[in-house]
Amino acid sequence: MGQQMMHDAGGKLLTEDEAKRLAITAEAAACLTLYNGPSVKWQINITFNPNSYPFVITGGTITGGICGSPKGVVTGGSMGPTLVVHGNLNGGGSCASTVTIVGNYQNPASYAGTYGFDGSSTGFPHTTLYCCGACS
Repeated sequence: MGQQMMHDAGGKLLTEDEAKRLAITAEAAACLTLYNGPSVKWQINITFNPNSYPFVITGGTITGGICGSPKGVVTGGSMGPTLVVHGNLNGGGSCASTVTIVGNYQNPASYAGTYGFDGSSTGFPHTTLYCCGACS
């Protein structure tokens, strides 16, 4: 896979240095809610850089019943026509230590795709709804 091209809010193609500078100067929040059937619902509260596109995910939290773990930490990713969320989980024991969520944008504002654990992103299907602002 090639290097991802980044653009500023006006559509200008950014160099890697310009993208890094913008990443540390601005932050916005969004709430994602991942669903997989009636028993899986995770709140993913992300922070992202609104000055580049696709938006670079800079951090956040994951809450919900993930292998007995009440909380995970979002470690990175991107959000635009596709969604990629990487996170660390603290379930311990035989539970996974990482999660990767991927999806493609669809209307209304949501992503459909898959997620997986410990290096996989294809274990389970999901629909993830998007809402501006932090999760309440």
